[in-house]
Formats: sequence, structure tokens, C-alpha cells
Amino acid sequence: MWYVQLCLDPLISMIPDKCRLMDFLLQRRDSKPVILTVCKQMLTPGSQASLTSIAMTFNKLNRVYWNHLDAEIQALACDNFPADQLVKRTPVIDQSDMYTHVFSVFVDNKVIPYKFMVSVLIEYIRSLNHFQIAVQHYLYELIINTLVQHNCFYQLHQFLQYHVLSDSKPLACLMLSLESFYPPAHQLALDMLKRLCTANEEIVEVLLSKHQIVPALRFIRSVGAVDQASARKFLEAARTSDDRMLFYTVFKFFEQRNIRLRNNPNFPLGEHCETYVKHFGELFGNSASTAS
Repeated sequence: MWYVQLCLDPLISMIPDKCRLMDFLLQRRDSKPVILTVCKQMLTPGSQASLTSIAMTFNKLNRVYWNHLDAEIQALACDNFPADQLVKRTPVIDQSDMYTHVFSVFVDNKVIPYKFMVSVLIEYIRSLNHFQIAVQHYLYELIINTLVQHNCFYQLHQFLQYHVLSDSKPLACLMLSLESFYPPAHQLALDMLKRLCTANEEIVEVLLSKHQIVPALRFIRSVGAVDQASARKFLEAARTSDDRMLFYTVFKFFEQRNIRLRNNPNFPLGEHCETYVKHFGELFGNSASTAS
């Protein structure tokens, strides 16, 4: 029996309409390398496609990507889900494929305008959001690094403020690392962590690392986390600040917490605060403390 095997690579130059070419390739098995080549060419100077064509291509790819993810979810939820439905009858181009094989052209080719880079990446993220596919943090990191390299801090600020870049802990950590280049990044990161509502501990760590100890106390009080807070962590930060009155304030804050929780000002042995009780006594005298 004879089989006909299509050679797909020549089609790249034979079909100039990239959207039509993509429709064709998505109907063929083993076409993934060719699809990635086409996508990369669409971003490369000399064969660069319009942003409209690029957006249409992203939508075609992500529709197939979403169908595959949906099939995987159904398979997990249903014990008797037909296994053959998970077989990739059409090539699936996921975010890691795009990042590694397509968007790498931005790193390799220095003549591509950064505005075009950012527009393409935003368009890809828009398409992922349209199909309700969670965006991987490394795509956000690529956008942010591109903007930072070109000193586009105002645009970065706008993207974060208007949630073009979705909140996440990795993104907040990346913003914190940019504080030396762009001081407002610190507050933007804190605001993002607060919106997540699952990052209270990270927020406290950030505030303490910036020696903002009183704001950290206010924060744990505002979110109802005083009872669970580590007194030792706050007391250590206050002691290293070399601010006598700040240490006094923090010590008294947790002393009052102890009284409220246990009707006793003393710190439990499990909190390992003996060093700080001794330090308080050296600074203010044992009589200043209700703890013994």
C-alpha cells in the first residue's frame, strides 16, 4: 500500500496568506515545527506581518490550545473519558513553545522595535485571556524586562495599574527587584500583594525588609492577623533598627497581645523571645515591662 506524505516546509513560501496557511497547518499532524517557524517569521524584519494578522494567528493557535486543555480537564473529571480524545490530532502550541521558539526572536534580533515587541506580547496575552487560559509568569517577565531595558517605566506603571498584567506573587517579586531602577515599583508590588488577599505573610516580609515596622504592625491589625503574627520576627527587626522607642513600641504591642490572649504579659517559651525581653530590660529596666 502506498502513502502520500506532504512536505510542509515549501508551503511557507507557496501560501503568502499566513492566516490561511495556519488554517492548513493546524489540520496536519506533525506540523508543529513548521507552525513555529511561520510564527517566528511573522515577527522577523523582512517578513514581518501586520499586528492584525499576528492577532488572528494567535487566536487560531489558542483556540486549539484551549480545546486541548478542556479535554484534559474532562479526562481528569471523568473516569471513563475516551482516551483517544486526548490524542493530539492537531498540533498544540502552548505558552512554553511560543516563549522558547517564537518570542526568542526578540532576544536574538536587536533591530526589532521594542514597541512592536511589547504590542505582540500584549496581543498574545489578550488572546490567552480571551480563551480564559492562565498566563504564565515568564511572559509577563519578558514584557517587563523589555520595558525596563528601554526605560519605559511610565508604560509599565500603566500596565500594572490598569491590570493589563495580572496580579501574581512571581510578578510582585519581580517588581520588588526593580526598585533600584524604579522606586515606585516597591509600592506597586505591595498593592499587588494586597489585592491577591493570599499574600499577607509576603507583605509583612517586604515591609520588615524595608524597616517599615510600624506599617507592618498596622497591616497585620488591618487584616486580623495579629494573633498569628510572629512576635520574634517583629522584635528582631525593631532591635536591628537601633531605634530605642521603636523597639519599645513593638515590645509593648506584643505584650498587650499576650495579655489579651492569655491574661499574661509573658511571652510563651515556644516564641523564643527571651533575648528580646532581656534587651528590653537593658534599655528600659525590668520595671518598665509587665513581662517577667
